[in-house]
Amino acid sequence: MTRVRVSVLLVASLVALAPFASAQTTGATGAINGRVFDTSKAVLPGVTVTIAATSLMGTRDAVTNEEGQYRFPAVPPGEYTLTYELQGFATVRREGIRVALGFTATVDVEIGLASLAETVTVTGQAPVVDIQSTELTTTYNAELLAAIPTGSRDFWSLLAISPSVQVSKFDVGGSAAMTVLPVNVYGITGQERPLVEGIISNSATGGVGFSFYGDYGSFEEVSISTAGHSAETGSPGLFSNLVSKSGGNTYHGTLYQDYQSDKMQGFNIDPDQIAKGVTGGGRLGPREVNRSAGWHDTNGDLGGFLIPDKLWWYGSYRYLAVKQWFANYPAEPQYSRGQNFTGKFTYQLSNNNKFIGYFQRTEKLQTNRLDAFRLSATAAINLDRSSTWYQDYNSGVWKLEYNRVIGNAAFAEMRGGTYFFHFPTERQSEGLRYEDTGTRIVRGGNQNRVQDRDRPQALGSVSYFKDSLWGTHNFKVGGNYFREEQWSEAGGFPDQVVHVYNNRVPIEVWLTEPGEQTIGLAVTSAYVTDTWQMPKRLTLNLGVRFDRFRSYVPEMVHPVSRWNPTEVRFPAQDNLNTWNLFAPRFGASWAVTGDNKNVVKFNYAKYWYDPGFGLAGFLTPNSNNGLWNRRFAWTDPNGNGVYDVGEQGRLIANAGGTASTALDPNLKDPYVHEVAVWYERELVANVGVRGGVVWRGTRQAYAPSTGNASPVNLNRPYNAFNVPVMIPDPGPDGRIGTADDGPPIPGFNLAPQFVGTPSINVTQNVPNSDGDFLTYEFSGTKRMSNRWSLAASYSIMKSWFNGNEYPEAQSPNTIRTNVFPLTPNDLIGTDGSGRFVFTVWSAKMLGTVELPYGMRLAGTVREQSGLPYGRTFDTTLNYGTVRVLAEPMGTHRQPNVVITDLRLEKTFSLSGPLQASGAVDLFNLFNSNAEERISWQSGSYLRPLQVIPPRVARVSVKLTF
Repeated sequence: MTRVRVSVLLVASLVALAPFASAQTTGATGAINGRVFDTSKAVLPGVTVTIAATSLMGTRDAVTNEEGQYRFPAVPPGEYTLTYELQGFATVRREGIRVALGFTATVDVEIGLASLAETVTVTGQAPVVDIQSTELTTTYNAELLAAIPTGSRDFWSLLAISPSVQVSKFDVGGSAAMTVLPVNVYGITGQERPLVEGIISNSATGGVGFSFYGDYGSFEEVSISTAGHSAETGSPGLFSNLVSKSGGNTYHGTLYQDYQSDKMQGFNIDPDQIAKGVTGGGRLGPREVNRSAGWHDTNGDLGGFLIPDKLWWYGSYRYLAVKQWFANYPAEPQYSRGQNFTGKFTYQLSNNNKFIGYFQRTEKLQTNRLDAFRLSATAAINLDRSSTWYQDYNSGVWKLEYNRVIGNAAFAEMRGGTYFFHFPTERQSEGLRYEDTGTRIVRGGNQNRVQDRDRPQALGSVSYFKDSLWGTHNFKVGGNYFREEQWSEAGGFPDQVVHVYNNRVPIEVWLTEPGEQTIGLAVTSAYVTDTWQMPKRLTLNLGVRFDRFRSYVPEMVHPVSRWNPTEVRFPAQDNLNTWNLFAPRFGASWAVTGDNKNVVKFNYAKYWYDPGFGLAGFLTPNSNNGLWNRRFAWTDPNGNGVYDVGEQGRLIANAGGTASTALDPNLKDPYVHEVAVWYERELVANVGVRGGVVWRGTRQAYAPSTGNASPVNLNRPYNAFNVPVMIPDPGPDGRIGTADDGPPIPGFNLAPQFVGTPSINVTQNVPNSDGDFLTYEFSGTKRMSNRWSLAASYSIMKSWFNGNEYPEAQSPNTIRTNVFPLTPNDLIGTDGSGRFVFTVWSAKMLGTVELPYGMRLAGTVREQSGLPYGRTFDTTLNYGTVRVLAEPMGTHRQPNVVITDLRLEKTFSLSGPLQASGAVDLFNLFNSNAEERISWQSGSYLRPLQVIPPRVARVSVKLTF
C-alpha cells in the first residue's frame, strides 16, 4: 500500500470516529482559565466570559460555574482580550493576555458593582507563571522569531539560545545552515520528539533528531520542552512543537530578503591555529578556511480569508543558498541550496467544529557533502570534491486535523498525516577509497546510497472537565498509532574496497557487498492524564502511558556482487521483537501564595526509549543498511598501496548474513528515571524567574545503540580478553619511539582460541551501562513591556556516564572502540567501571529594545563550556585495531565558546498597513576564534578541525502588511 493511501485511510478513520476518539495529540494550542470574584472575594457564578484574538475565528464564550470558575481549552497561540459580564456588575476587560503553546494562562479577576463603573479595562497583567504545568518549556512567537538575529534562521538556531540545551556545533551567520545538529538535554542525546503542526517529524523516532529543514518565516510559534514531559510524550529527549502561521480576517503578508558576502566579514584564524595544522588549499590561504563565501535568503508569505471567520488560507515560500568554507575541506566552499513550499487552510464548520489542513515540502541540494565511512563528517579531511557526496534530498509533512468542542465540559482533537523523506547520495569519483584514522585524510570515491523513510500516523485526544468537592479535574485520554519504515539501497564503494590507514601506515581493509534493506517499527501508544486542581492552591498532574513497539522486516534479497557469489533470501518477519511498556508520570504544582505568583513544582517521570526502526536493522541478518562487509587486518604486503585479492590477514569483524546475527530473547528496552524540583516566581508584572534541579538516570542500555556502535560479539565475550599486554603510547605525534611517547598502558589481548573467529553479532543489554546526570538551572524572563524584553539562563550539569554518545555527539572524536564497555580495554581512561565523569555548563541571553524613530536593537549571547577531553590513539592488538583513551576525560578542556550577535532594525510606515524595514546583523560581534572541533587523536593531536567563523555582517529588507 502506498504512503498516500495509508495516510488517507488513517485520516478517514479518525474523522469517522471523531465523537468517540480516545487518541492522543500534543496539539498546537494553549489554554485560558481562572475564577471571578466580587469585591468581597466571594465567587461569582453566572458570569459570561468572552475571549477574542486575531488568531481565533470569531469569539468564544463560557459561563462561570458555582465556584466562579471558567475555562477555555485548546485556544490557538496569540494575544487575547477577555471580557467579563454579569448583570448588575461593571464590565471588565483584560487585554494583552498572551497564550503560548502548551501554556495555561490563569486569569483571576475581581468585578465591582455597575454603579461604580461601566467598563474597567486592565492591561499589562498577563500571567508569566503557569501554576498548573510542571513541564519545562521555552516558547518563541512569530514576533520574537522575526526580531532576534539567528544566523541560519532555523530550528537549531533557537535550540542554541534555549536553556540547558548543549549544542554540538555553533552557527555564525548561517555557517551551520541546513545541517542536522545533535543536542544534549539533561544528559540525553537523541530520543527527540519534534512535531510540525502536531505531526511527528524527526528523521527516525529512535535516537535521531529533527531533520526537517523547515521554513523559519512560516512559523507562528515554536515551543521547546526539555524536561517534565507529561504522559502525552513518550520519549525522554527534547520535545518541540512548531506551529505554522494561519490566515485571518484580514489579508497579511511578508516579503523578506537578505544578503551577505565574503566582502562583509573579517578574519579570525591566528598563527597559533595555523601552527597546529590549519591549512589552506589551492588559492585559499589558511586564514580563509572558516569564512562564508556567500548567503542568499528569500522568504515570502501571504494569508487571508475566503470567508471571514469561516475559511482562512495561508501560503509561504523560501529559497536559501549558502556557501561556507570549512577547515577540514579547504578545496572549495561547501554549497547548499534549500527550498520550502508551505500551505495551510482553516475551516470552521460551526462554532464547535473546525478542520485544519497543512503541508510543507522541503528540498536540500548539497554538492559536496563531507561524510566518510570510518570518520565523521566533521572529523574527515577531504582534500577535494572527489571524496565527497552529491546529495539531493527532499522531505515533507502533511496533515488533516479535526477539532470539536463538546458542550461545556469536553474537547476532542484528532489528526492524521505523514512525514517522509527521499535521501539519495552519490559518489563523485571512481577512485579507490582510502581513509586514515590518524591524519584524518580521506580520498577516493564514496559509497552510493539511497534512503527513503516514511511515517504515516494517526493521533488524537479527548479532554473532559469535571468539577467536584475535591477540586476540578481535566481528564485526558489519548494515544497514537504510526508505522515508520526505511528502505535503503547501498551501492558500496569503488571495487567494493575501503583501505584504512593509521598515520599513513596500512592497518585494515574492508570488503563491502552492496544490497538493499527494508526495516520497520509499528507503534501503538495510549495514555490517561488528570490535571487535578485541588483546594489550597495545589495542582497534581497524574498520568500513565502505554507504548507497544513492534519491530518487523518484509521479505528481502541480498544480491550477487563481487564478494558474494550467491543470492541470499530472507523471509518476512512480522514480529522480530515486541515490547509492551507502561510508564508513570507524577507532577505537583503548589501556588505558595494566593496571588499565583510564587509556585513550587515537583515532577517524576519514567520514560522508555523509542527503539525506532533501527532496532529491526540490528536484529535482521540483512544488516547494516544492506551494505554487508568483512573487516580484515591488512599490511599491504607488496607495498603497491592497493588491496590485492588474498592479501587480507585475520578476520577482525563482519556484518551481514544469517550466520553473523543472533537474537537475544531477553532483550529489554532502555529507560530513564527523571526527578525535577523547581521554584518559579513572578517578581513584577511581565517578569518571572525560576530555579531548580533536574536528575536523570539512564538504565539497561543495549549495544549496538546507534548505527555506528559495535554490537556484542558472542564469539568474543568480555572474559575472553584475558591475555595481559603492555600497549605502547605513541604520544601526540602518533609515532612510536620519539621523545613524546607516553608510558606503556596495561591492556588485554584476546585469548588465542577466539582470534579470527567469525562474528556472531547480537543486540544485547550491556552490564554496567548506567548513567547519571545532575543539572542545576536558573533562568529569568521579561516579556515585552515598556519597550524592552529579556530572557537569560544558566545551567551546569555533572555527568557520570558509561556510554560515550554525549562527548562523541558533541565532537568528531571517537573516544574508545565501543560505545559501552564490551572489553576490558574499554575501561582504560575511565573511573574503573567504564564511566566518564565530567562537567559542562552554558549561559544564554537574548533581548530586544524598542528605540525612538521606529528603530529596534536585538541581540543574543551564547556561552558554552569547552568539551572536556583526553588524548586518544589507535593501536593494533591481536584481534584488530583498537582506540585507546590515553588520558582520562577531563584531563584537558577545549576553549569556552562565547558568541554575541546583534541586529539594528529600522521600520518605515508606508501606505496604510504597508510597512518596510531594513536591518543590519552582526554575527560573532567580538570575533571569537574558539576551536569548536579539534582532533584528540595522536598523529593529528590538537589540530583544529573547525574554528568558529569570523565576524560577519548581513543586510536585509522586509515588507509587511
